[in-house]
Amino acid sequence: MKIYLFFFALVIGISSCKKKDDEEAKWHEPLRIASYNIQYDNTTKVPVSVWANRKESFKNLVTKYNFDIIGAQEPYLSQLNDIKTLLPDYDYIGVDIIGGTTTQGRHYTPIIYKKSKFEILDWGTFWFSPNSSTPGSLGWDAYSARICTRALIKDKTTGKIFNFLNVHLDHIGTTARDMSVQMLLSLTPLVSSKYPVIITGDFNFNQNSVNYSKIKNSGLLKDSYDLALSHTNKDKGTFHDYEVNYTTTTRIDHVFLSTGRPLRVKSHQIITDDFGGKFPSDHCPVMIELQLQK
Repeated sequence: MKIYLFFFALVIGISSCKKKDDEEAKWHEPLRIASYNIQYDNTTKVPVSVWANRKESFKNLVTKYNFDIIGAQEPYLSQLNDIKTLLPDYDYIGVDIIGGTTTQGRHYTPIIYKKSKFEILDWGTFWFSPNSSTPGSLGWDAYSARICTRALIKDKTTGKIFNFLNVHLDHIGTTARDMSVQMLLSLTPLVSSKYPVIITGDFNFNQNSVNYSKIKNSGLLKDSYDLALSHTNKDKGTFHDYEVNYTTTTRIDHVFLSTGRPLRVKSHQIITDDFGGKFPSDHCPVMIELQLQK
């Protein structure tokens, strides 16, 4: 009887392992996608928020987690130039919120990516305003112009193609946030008709808000947080304002994914690393390991 039970358990174990291997075989190697508000070169909270005092920590964090693509928010051109020097494997696409590429002291919403791994097939910018194609146009009650940087990206290794949208919604205008969400939801069916959609961003609303519920219940997008097979720092918030012992649990930085396409979120992590008691930014990066189906 004991021998029978032993072999029965062995067969079940082998069968389970085979099923797991078969499931894994359906998916490509994970892409490490991050949403990260890296904050502008802010000299009002000296010394923690000054870019010169945290750029090495930013480099160390990106190197440690080996991001493939970062949907970033807020950097100035000088910071993006530093990032290209500090991390020569990466490049970026994007313009500032007025539509320029040479002026200092304006926020960008760039897509930072590994040059060796991805080909940018197409990219552009639209403004969250009634005049979405007009550079610098202010939307509704927004404090400042807000943009979406969008790209059609090809993985050079697998040949898989996907849409990537990176946003930073207004922190003051409630109507601006409402209308920006509507714009994203209106756009999603158009861009997801052929390829999956990944949307990263500092949305300036958390998981308990009405706008979050609109996205989650839209049938068009899902939060990668809900889809993840595993979590790290599941109950941590994403904005800490350089407080190492912060306690907030609200997430205002999100990675949303289109529905109706075969996507697998292997993991979701809110990265809380500090370096010598100092954070690289006032936000935590959110990283997912995303798998596209073979």
